This record gives sequence, structure tokens and C-alpha cells, in this order.
Amino acid sequence: MPYIERLELKGFKSYGNKKVVILFSRGFTAIVGANGSGKSNIGDAILFVLGGLSAKAMRASRISDLIFAGSKREPPAKYAEVTIYFNNEDRGFPIDEDEVIIKRRVYPDGRSHYWLNGRRATRSEILDLLSAAMISPEGYNIILQGDITKFIKMSPLERRLIIDDISGIAEYDAKKERALQELKQAEENLAKVDILIGEVKKQLDKLEKERNDALRYLDLKEKLEKARVGLVLGEIRKIESEIRNNDERIGNIEREIERMEKRLEEIAKEIVEKENELRRIEEMIERESSSEALRLTREIGEVNSKINLARRNIEIARRELDESQLRLAKVKDELKKVMSEIEKSKGAIIRWGRRREALIKQISEKEEERNHLVVRLGEIDRTFAVAREEFDSVVKELENARRLMYEGEAEIKRLDAEKEKLRSRIAVLKAKLPGIRDEILKLRDTLDEKKAELSEIENKLSSVSNKRMKVEEEVEKKTLELQKVSKELEDAERELIRIEAQNETKSNRAVEELKRSGIPGIYGTLLELIRVRDEKYSIAVEVALGNRADNVVVEDEIVAEKAIEFLKRNKLGRLTFLPLNKIKARHVNGDVGIPVVSVIEYDPKIENAVSFALGDTVIVSSMEEARSYIGKVRMVTLKGELYERSGAITGGHYRPRGLLLDTKELKEKVENLRIMKESLEGEVNSLRVKLKALENQSFELRIRMSDVEKEISLISKDLEKLIKEEESLRSEIEDSERKIAEIDETISKKKDEVAKLKGRIERLEKRRDKLKKALENPEAREVTEKIREVEREIAKLREELSRVEGKLESLNSRLNDELIPRKASLEEEIEGLVNKINALKANINENEEALKSLTEKLEKLKKEEGEIYSRIEEQKKKKEELERKVAELREEKEKISRRIQELRIEVNTLKVRNSQLKSLLMEKNSQLKHFSKEVIKSIRDIPSDLEGLKKEIEKMEEEIKALEPVNMKAIEDFEVVERRYLELKSKRERLEAEKDSIIEFINEIEKEKKNVFMKTFDAIAKNFSELFARLSPGGSARLILENPDDPFSGGLEIEAKPAGKDVKRIEAMSGGEKALTALAFIFAIQKFKPAPFYLFDEIDAHLDDANVKRVADLIKESSKESQFIVITLRDVMMANAEKIIGVSMRDGVSKVVSLSLEKAMRILEDIRRRGEYGGNYPS
Repeated sequence: MPYIERLELKGFKSYGNKKVVILFSRGFTAIVGANGSGKSNIGDAILFVLGGLSAKAMRASRISDLIFAGSKREPPAKYAEVTIYFNNEDRGFPIDEDEVIIKRRVYPDGRSHYWLNGRRATRSEILDLLSAAMISPEGYNIILQGDITKFIKMSPLERRLIIDDISGIAEYDAKKERALQELKQAEENLAKVDILIGEVKKQLDKLEKERNDALRYLDLKEKLEKARVGLVLGEIRKIESEIRNNDERIGNIEREIERMEKRLEEIAKEIVEKENELRRIEEMIERESSSEALRLTREIGEVNSKINLARRNIEIARRELDESQLRLAKVKDELKKVMSEIEKSKGAIIRWGRRREALIKQISEKEEERNHLVVRLGEIDRTFAVAREEFDSVVKELENARRLMYEGEAEIKRLDAEKEKLRSRIAVLKAKLPGIRDEILKLRDTLDEKKAELSEIENKLSSVSNKRMKVEEEVEKKTLELQKVSKELEDAERELIRIEAQNETKSNRAVEELKRSGIPGIYGTLLELIRVRDEKYSIAVEVALGNRADNVVVEDEIVAEKAIEFLKRNKLGRLTFLPLNKIKARHVNGDVGIPVVSVIEYDPKIENAVSFALGDTVIVSSMEEARSYIGKVRMVTLKGELYERSGAITGGHYRPRGLLLDTKELKEKVENLRIMKESLEGEVNSLRVKLKALENQSFELRIRMSDVEKEISLISKDLEKLIKEEESLRSEIEDSERKIAEIDETISKKKDEVAKLKGRIERLEKRRDKLKKALENPEAREVTEKIREVEREIAKLREELSRVEGKLESLNSRLNDELIPRKASLEEEIEGLVNKINALKANINENEEALKSLTEKLEKLKKEEGEIYSRIEEQKKKKEELERKVAELREEKEKISRRIQELRIEVNTLKVRNSQLKSLLMEKNSQLKHFSKEVIKSIRDIPSDLEGLKKEIEKMEEEIKALEPVNMKAIEDFEVVERRYLELKSKRERLEAEKDSIIEFINEIEKEKKNVFMKTFDAIAKNFSELFARLSPGGSARLILENPDDPFSGGLEIEAKPAGKDVKRIEAMSGGEKALTALAFIFAIQKFKPAPFYLFDEIDAHLDDANVKRVADLIKESSKESQFIVITLRDVMMANAEKIIGVSMRDGVSKVVSLSLEKAMRILEDIRRRGEYGGNYPS
């Protein structure tokens, strides 16, 4: 249900001129403050904004006293204003808004204004809305200061009425009251009906005879009316038939026009197609007679060139194929030799490896033998230990020097072998270079030729593109001109047809009949007899002429009289005639504008008629110019505003009809536009043929350019590949030569090292020999000799080992660095040669196929060249035939166009006739409105013999005249009285039934009313007893009906027994007991039917703390269902609140703050401590 979200006060009582906003909790809000601070004014504000009218209830003498009276620091307010904000999310208010805002403002004079959600509203509208949400400014849910006792002071009847209100039985009282009024009315109506029935019966008997006398007359009158209706319907059917026939004819003509227009489109399309075909034939003849022959010659030349190129390519490819095959055979032979050498080298390496192993074994054995001898020598002569050590050192150093020398010599041999291998590779690479260089030169020459050809094609293409752009611009220019001329021609033809159609139909039927009547001296209407010299004056003249356009010019008044008699006789309507011998000319007075008669052409003999119609009228350029002469002369502006001499001004939108314009100039314009269109079409078609030829030429050049670009791309790729191959070969040669130089430098260094080692060995041998002599003795000499012999053998074996290792290294180096790479190189070359041979064979086959195809094409072109002249003759015959067909189509197109114009004129004529018929039909339908709908509906068969029906009508009219006078009112009076009599009888029966029904309904209401009341009472009484026991533990209370059998005849008593006391009537209770009892009653109602909110102002004033605590607990519990706003000075009450609002007074103005419970307690303690209730609390 709704609840109060916030309250805004401005200029209300003690709250000053500034807006004060107070926010409330959804549940339980406590408002605290010292006495006189203005806290109770918040309750007054809520009562005020809800529409309360009692100033006394809001503690004021009059309503204007609610306006802030001013203070020391603030002036008085101009008005008091309160705004209340309700949360409406559950739609408790019947408004589809989440928030309902009600504002009330009161002025010093006592006037109040209300607003609802920002718009002005009335008090009754506000009260109705509040009532829908169960809110009332006088409701029991609002208890202001001192009002708690009002429930106690109520009489028993007033207390019972509260139960009545809550149970909603007021609705039953209202129903019963309405039913009693209806019962009283029914009884009165019965008495009246009985009197009326007697009077009406007397009238009815009297009127019956008079009615029978009038029936014959009525029958004749009805038949006459039907006959007249039949006549009108017959005439309507005849008119409608003619309209339908005309509509059908119009539809047929429009379909015929549509068919013809489609045929025109087909013809135009066919003409375009034939002309396009003509152009194609002419192009073909021209192409085959000149450009086609050149094309064939050029193509034959190109084919011959391609044949020669193919033959040359085949010859070159075959030569390269032979060379590649010879080279392949050589390479294969060389590969066989290399493979043989590889096998030999591998065998030698194995043999030399075995020899090396044997030598290593022998050296090891000899060194072991030498070591034994050295040991023996050491044992023999320890005395020569020092010399021996030196000798051994020299021997070791000598062995090391020899080893280094042998290694150096072996390295020199290996490097010589590597150098030889590099020289062989350089020779092979240099042998390849000349062939690659020749290929590069050939490809460069071919590439230059193709680039030159491409440049030539690009120049030609650029020239063709420039020509094509110019032709396209010319085509676009001419096409725009053609579109413009076509649009102008279409507009002109449409305007011509419209004017001709209007000129055909502008004479009405009466004038046409007069012309055909044979009466001499009839010249025609003014509209037919005058023409405007300049189109810019056409609107002005049309407007000036107005209705006089249809005035008929006749020779004299005798002709006019004859014409009028003719119109009467033939029922052709009315016309105005201008007899030239009687009509008085009119002339312009003054020097204003241009006289209308000066801008039109006419036969001089009708000058009087023209002057009469237009002589008093002048043309002015604009309304501004006319303004100065209004009322002095009749004027018309170029745009059609008409100023009468009387001062009347006619103007607005005017659609010109062009009825006064001559079509001769327009026809000439149409013809000139047609000639221009045909000329432009010819030019555009010719340019398109030229553009097509250029596009074909451009297409052919682009195809050739694409072919040449592809050839250039392929040649460039081959050339790039060969250049890279040449560069790679040269780079490899340079690398090899650089490596040879590095090897020569290394060999030179190694030879120097070996030479130095040989010198050192020689020196060491001399030193060894010298030491050896110093160490000689027989046994030592023998051992020494053996050692020397063994060392010589070791030296020979080492030398042999060095030679063998050198040989092995040389063989391995040759195998790995020369033979195997050579083998791989030869295999790679063989693979390349095989691929090249295959490619050459494919190239030869491709060129041979191309040669065959080109030869066939050459034969075909030569054959085509022979057939070209016979085709030219055949195309010339086709051209003549097409030209004849185009001429026939153009003639057919012209005939159809003329026929379409004739049919459109006929359509306009029929439409004008239909318009006249529809006017006549409206007139006949208007006549039908004078007849009753019943008579019209009764006509089943519309007569076709209208003349016979007219005679029958005349007879009935004569018979009716003979019967008159007749009292026709007697028939109507009888029926009315009879109907009245029957109605009264029926009404009496109905009134009797209604009376019984009302009595029964009243009894049911009383019964249901009591049931509803008792259910409500029982529930509230139960709640009351329970709540009183809770608020007064040990006590009891109950609600007692003074008359339980008929509760509505008595009141409601409250009987209570506080804890430890006797049962008392409420009047005998103390203040605190009364307050608890009243609260128990309020909460009993709340539990049964909660209000959206409850406002209590100091209800706890007479309660002790224990009772306040119980009341506060009950409020907190009930706040789950409804909102509670309690103004209090009790901390126990305040402690249970969800939100505490503090109010203080400063300089005569109330202030509002939100407080915590702790702060609120301190404030109340301060108030109690000081014993002051008028001061401020600390902020």
C-alpha cells in the first residue's frame, strides 16, 4: 500500500520562508523536540495537505493563520505551501505512476490551490484520489495532539458508526435508500396509470370510426407516393445506365489508350532495335568493306608473323635440344669416370689404411724395444746419468722435431691436392660462362623488342582512350539534351491534349443544342469567341471573365427570345444572352493598370459584348499596386486576385485552365521538339556506334597488351634467373681463386716451418752424436748402437707412416672434396639438362601445335577474305528492308499518336457528360429524400415505361383531389391512442412486478448488511480484546453492542477491566487507562483493515514508561503493515523507531534534523534535566 516518502513545507506555521524537507521511514518514524519547537506543526501540515478544512483541527483560528507570520530575522510568508510525496509502486492510488505528489497552497485571503503530480487539481479530485487509497483527513488513523480522548468522548452511536464505516455498509444503506425511493415512485406510478387507462379507453372508442373513413384516402396517397418514387427511381436508373455506359466506354477507351501507348512503346523500342540493327549492318558493311578487309590483312600478317616466330622458336629449341643432349651424354660419361675414380679411391684408402695400421704397430714394437735398450743402457752406466739424461732429452727433442716435420710435409701435400681440386672446379665453371652469357644477350634483345612493342600498344591505347572519352562526353551531352527535349515534348504534348480536350468540352450541352437548333444569329459563348494575346495574361483574363465566360452572344433580342423558348421547350436549363444591339459597353474610368480588352483578340462585331463583360476591368501587377485603387475600379492581378468596385476581394489558390490560349503556337512547338528529338536520337545513335568501335579497338589493344606483358614477365624471369646463375658462377670462381691464394700462402708458411725443422733436426743430430761419443764404452756402445739402429728403424717407419698418412689424407681429400662434390655437381647438371630437354621438347610440341593452329587459321582467314564481298551485298539488302520497316513503323506511330489524342478528347467529353449526368443524378437523389425510406424500399420492380407511369400518376392525383378534404390525423391519432392504451396496460403489469421486486430486494439488503457488519464487528472485537490484554497485562476488555439482535438501532459500548481493578465503563477510567483503551481500539481496527499510514501526536503523554514500552512495541510490530509517524517526548517510544527526526526552534523558526538514537536520548535527557519544554536542544 502507499506510504509517505517525504514532506516539503514552505511558509507553513513556524517553518519559515525557506523550503523544509522531511524524509520519513517506510515503517516507524519518531519526531522529537522540546515543547513549542514546532514538531506538532508537522502533523498539522499533513492534515492540511490532505485537504483538511477545519482551522481548529490544525490549531489555528482561521485557515490563513497557517501562513508563517514572520520572525526577528525573516519577513512574513506570502503563502503557506505543503507538498506530500507518496510512494505508489504497488499502485495503491489508481494512477499509473510510481510516485503521487499532492501540493496545497493557501493565501492570506483564505484561498487554497491544489496540485496533483504537477498539474492543477480541485479539492474534490484530491479527496476522491485519497479515498481510493483509504486515506481521509478526518480518518481515525490521524490523531493530533489531544485527540486521543476523542474516541473516549464519542457517543456509543458514533463508535458504532466507525464500525459501519470500516465494514463498508454505507453502500447497503445507499442501496436501501434508493430502493425505498423506487418503491414509493412505483406506488405513485400505479395510481397514475389506473386513472390514465380509463381516460384513454374513452378516446380510443371515439377515434375508431374516423380512422376507417380515412383509410381509403391513405391507400390512394400511398400508391401515388410509390408511383412518384418509381418514376424518380426509373429516371435514376436511366441516368445511372447512361453513366455506366459512359464509364464503360471511358474504361474501354482508356484501356485502348493504354494498349496503344504500350504499342507506341513497342514501336519505339522496335524502331530503336531496327535502327540499332541498321547501324550494326552499316557498321558491318563499313567494317567488312574497309576496316574488315584491313582487319583480315592485319590478322593474316599477324598470323604469318606468329607462324615465323613459332618456326624460329622450334628451330632454336631443337638446336638447344641437340646441344643439351650432347652435353648430357658427355656429362654422363664424365660421371661414369668420376664414379670409377671414387671406387678406386675408396679401394686405395682401404689399402693405405691397412698399411698405416701395420706401421703404427711396428713403430709401437720398435719404441718398446728402444725403451728396453735405454733402460739397459742406464743400468750399465749410472755414472753417465747426466750425460745420458741430456742425450735422452736430445733424442726426444729430435723425435719431436722429425714428427713435426713429417706433419708439415703431409699438410703441404694435402693443401696441394685441395688447390688442384679448386683449379679443376674453376675450369668447369669457366667453361659454363660463355653459354650463359649468350643466352642472356639473346633474352635481352627479345625483351627490348617486346618492351618496344608494349610501348607502341600503350601509345595506341592512350590515343583510343582519349578519343573514347571525347565521344563519351559528347554522348552524355547529347543524351542530356535528348532527355531535356523529350521531357519538354512530353509536357507540351500533354498540355496540347489538355487544352484541346477542354476546348472540346468547354461549351455546355445547352449551347451545343442551340447551335444545332438552326436558330440564326447565335455566335457562341464569350469563352469561345476571345483569345489572349500573351500567355502571361491568361489567368487574369480567366478570372476577370468569371461566370460571364458562358454568356451567349446573339445578334439581337429576338434571337435571344427564340433561344430562351427553345431551352424551355427542351428543358435544357437556363443561359444568359448578350444581344449585340441592346447590350451596353462598359469602359474604365481613370488611368489605372492595363485594360483587359487590350490584351485579348476577338471579332470586332462582338465588341459591345466584350466591352460589357470586360470593359470595366483592368489588370494590375500585384496586390500592392491594387491596394491604392480598391473601390474605384474593377481590378485583377496577374496571379488571379479579383478586386470588385464594391470593395469585395476574391483570392486564394487558382488553377489556370488555359481555355483562352491559342494552340497554334503550342502545336508548332510540339512539331519542332519532335524534329529536335529525332535529330538528337540520330546523333546519339551515331556517336554510340563510334563509341562501340572505339571500345572494341580498346579491347583488342588491351588483350594484345596483356599478352605482351605476360611475355615480358616470362622473359624477365628467365633473364633474371640466368643473370643470377652467371653471378653465382663468377662468385664461386672468385671464391675458389681466393681460396687457392690462401692455400698458396699457407703452403709457403708450412714450407718455411719444415725448412726450419730440418735445420733444427740437423743441429740436434750433431748434438746427439757428440753426446753419444762422450758416453762410449764397449757394452754401452753396443747397447747404444742397438738403440740407434732401432731409432733409425723407428725413423724409417715414422717416415713411411707420415708418407702413408699423407697419401691417405690426399686420397680422402680428393674423394670428399673433389670426386664426391664433382659427382653431385654432375648429377645436378644431368638433372638440369634432363629438365631442360623435357622443357625444350614441350616447347617444341607447343610451338608445333601453335604452328598447326596458326596454319589452319591462316587458311580460314584467306577463305573468309574470299567470302567477305558476298556478305556485304547480303547486308545491303537487309539494310534496305530495315529502312522500309522503320518508315512503316514511324507512320504507324504517328497514326496511333493522333488516335490517342482523339480518344483522349472523347474521354474528356464523356467525363464532362458524366459530370452533368451526376449533377442530374444528385438532383434526382435529392428528390428521393422527400419520400420516406419505407416507400423507397417497398419498390421491388422499377418501372421501365416511364411515360405510362406519368399518366397513371396524373389519374391518381385527380382521384385524390376528388376525395379531399379527409381527416388524415384520425388514423394517426387512433394508432397513437391505441398504442398508448396498450402501453399503459403493459406498464401497470410491469409496475406491479417492480414493486414486488423492490420489497424483496430491501429485505435482502437488510440481511446482507447485518451479516457484513457483524463479521467486521466480531473481528475488531476479537482484536480489541487481545490487544487490550497485551497493552494492559492481566487486564481485559471487550466491545459490546447495545442491541445485538438489531445492531443498527443501538450503539457500541466499551467495557474494560484494567489489571487489579474492577470492570469499568470507559467513562469512569483514568487518563492513562482511557489512552490505552483508545489505542487498543485503533490497533484493533488497524489489524483488521490497515490504513496506509498512521499519524500519532503525543498519544503517550498520559502513559507510564511500561505502558509506553508496550505501545511502542505494538507500533513497531504494526509498522510492518503500515507506516507510523509518531510525535513523542518519550525515550522508550523513540528507542523503537527506525528513524528519528528532531525539531528545534531558532529565532522563531522551526528547524528539522535527522538524529541518531544516542543523540536523541541526550536531547531528551537535557530537556528533562533542565525541566524546560520551550527551549532548544543542542544541535
